[in-house]
Amino acid sequence: MTGRVRIAKLTGSAIFTALAFTAIPALAQQADESENGNTIVVTAKNRKESLQDVPLAITALSNQDLASAQIRDARDLQKITPNLSLFAGSGRNDPSAYSLRGLAPNTSDERYQGISIFIDGVALSGQLASLDLENLQRVEIIKGPQSATFGRATYSGAINYVTADPSGDSITGFVKARGSLTNNAPDASYYFGGTVTAPIVKDALWLSVSGSLMQNGAFAKSVDDRAPIGRERTQVVSGTLFFKPDDTFSVKLRGMYQHDRDSSPSQAVEHPREWLNAGVPVAAFSRGSGSFFPTYLPSGDLDSIGTQGATGYGRDRYFASAVVTKQLGDYELSYRGGYFKESRWANVATVPRSPRPGVDPVFGDLVTTGTVTVRSSVLGTFPSTETFENTSHQLMLLSPGDKPFRWRAGLYYFWENDLSAFTGYGTAANPKGITRNDNLTNMAVLGGFDWDFTDKLTLSGEGRYAHEKVSSPACPSCAFYPTLTDFNNKSNDFSPRVTLSYKVTNENMVYALFSKGVKSARFSFVNVAGTYVGLAADPEKLFNYEIGSKNSFFGGRLTVNLAAFYDEVKDQQLVSTQERTVNGNTVNIATVGNVGASKILGFEGEASLKVTPSLTLRGSVGYAHQEFTAKNPIIISASSTYGFPASANNSIVLDGLTQANVPDWNGFIGGEYKLPEMGGFSPSLRVDGAYRGSWYANLANTVKGRSAWTVDARINFASDMIDFSLFGRNILNNQRPTGSGLAGATATCIFVERDTATYGANQQCLYASIPRPAEWGMEATLRF
Repeated sequence: MTGRVRIAKLTGSAIFTALAFTAIPALAQQADESENGNTIVVTAKNRKESLQDVPLAITALSNQDLASAQIRDARDLQKITPNLSLFAGSGRNDPSAYSLRGLAPNTSDERYQGISIFIDGVALSGQLASLDLENLQRVEIIKGPQSATFGRATYSGAINYVTADPSGDSITGFVKARGSLTNNAPDASYYFGGTVTAPIVKDALWLSVSGSLMQNGAFAKSVDDRAPIGRERTQVVSGTLFFKPDDTFSVKLRGMYQHDRDSSPSQAVEHPREWLNAGVPVAAFSRGSGSFFPTYLPSGDLDSIGTQGATGYGRDRYFASAVVTKQLGDYELSYRGGYFKESRWANVATVPRSPRPGVDPVFGDLVTTGTVTVRSSVLGTFPSTETFENTSHQLMLLSPGDKPFRWRAGLYYFWENDLSAFTGYGTAANPKGITRNDNLTNMAVLGGFDWDFTDKLTLSGEGRYAHEKVSSPACPSCAFYPTLTDFNNKSNDFSPRVTLSYKVTNENMVYALFSKGVKSARFSFVNVAGTYVGLAADPEKLFNYEIGSKNSFFGGRLTVNLAAFYDEVKDQQLVSTQERTVNGNTVNIATVGNVGASKILGFEGEASLKVTPSLTLRGSVGYAHQEFTAKNPIIISASSTYGFPASANNSIVLDGLTQANVPDWNGFIGGEYKLPEMGGFSPSLRVDGAYRGSWYANLANTVKGRSAWTVDARINFASDMIDFSLFGRNILNNQRPTGSGLAGATATCIFVERDTATYGANQQCLYASIPRPAEWGMEATLRF
């Protein structure tokens, strides 16, 4: 069977193997699910291929998988995806904490992430945790560097949301309603949405329109203003126009508008007094003059959160895309292009705690007695705005897919602009407080081949050669960093991937690959002799070595997919104080530089077992341990150094340490049982458990966040037209923090103890991001 796409069968998603915790989910079903098996198709290498035939580590979730596992936005994907981690310290406003295979981006700037999100292969940007997953055909999470196929900002992986092509000869659609409650919460949560698809021209043109209204209800109120905490609201309208007059030509046009409004997030600040009062073990840090941190991060107190008059976050998102495909004989020519714009504002407390006398549950009365003083530098709110705008275009030519030698070649163009501002720093010359208006251009040629040496052995080669320009135009009136000249940085990089795969049998494959990922060059601005100068760090590079195996047993009843990897990160971008030569002068300045290096060792697995026709078990496990290998001393922000050994020049050495907020382990185990039919309905019961391992809350690796399980449950009653379900989320009410802050959870204390003999002279606090409490509700879907 040389060069042909083999469609494998899979029933279910994933299971833990009880012995080694190594079972792994390969969750990818197309809409044409059947009782005997599921067709699993992905497009991770520009062609439609069977998931089991693609020599890449991919977690693919169908729309049914997303619904039954209660995956509702990007934050939920980590529950079921091995080695994907997201801590949402700022709720849906913070996408910067995505890490895949242990590698975090070390920056909140969306242009320099390790993972990018796509819709139908078209790149997005901005704060994307709020994207609605209710109306997708599937989600593909592709691990390891994807620069060769997907392009920039995918040097540790890519997430591709795939929408369905409208079809059919009659008007069809569905409406869905969901409501839920949390104990003692001031708000309910709800979702109302639906989709209508109609043929416009018989067998040639279809229109699909969707809309939804959603609220994740607040589950607390601030201690000072009684403002909602944790509330998230979204309204979405989208439409798809699909033209396919014959089997050789199709055009898919898609548009979306999304409106988000979120309250202040459930992020608490813990003070040393609270650790002592709770009896939490503490340890002094060498640089702290008697100050200390806890050995583990306690659960945050919702009743301590103060908003100081803050209103939260808002986003307006616009997206339009076009996908055009034309068959030219046995060849396929395709175009994918899109436009994306996101405008957002933020108005949150500088430190989420109230300084008003008598208000804070711990420090309220102590403010008036003089036991503590209030640090005025962290009072009030910090309003800001940001607008992201980008466009991307890709042209791709595919050779026939049924030949022993198959190739593809393409051209790519990407442009993005970022305008950021802090309204509190406005002036007459700059009333909006604009800080920068930067842009980025990326142009690339890309291609690849698959060569079947035999029916069993295939060599694949892929590569992308990209030219990228990062520009920061002169801005004399800009806040923080006024510059008088333009600054540009150009880089050329080649990102290859080479794969050798071998089919042991028609149902079992092993593979080995090497791939390279590149993170863009990154600008920072520093004051040198009274003039602000733009300095660029060179691109960061990731070298990935991977082996894997994809297996199906017992006629497709059991699937087990495994991967192991070793990664090296070179020229790692970190902010530190460096000696640089600027305009002929040698100066010590704090800037982004290529001062880091890391190694990552790990594995992941996904499995599914159909035990009986009624019972399916699923599971996954991921392990990825990142460790810094740079032995050179560096000087970083003082707030990130507490816990490090003291040094003469306040430098630190990262060698042997791991970055904050990223667990080594995560896993998933679940099962679904189909009950006997009842009154025309087919009931099923599903229980899922997601495990997040322990993690370090600070860069010095002295404070740990504890491991935790989150358990969800759902009972569903399905018929041809109606689905009705009762569900619970986080039913064990896990309240262990999930982490906060790019370099760790360290925070400035708002209350400073005068008793320095007990609390030290250099008191530091810690952020704790509190998960949503246990939630219970019901959902109904009507199809027509």
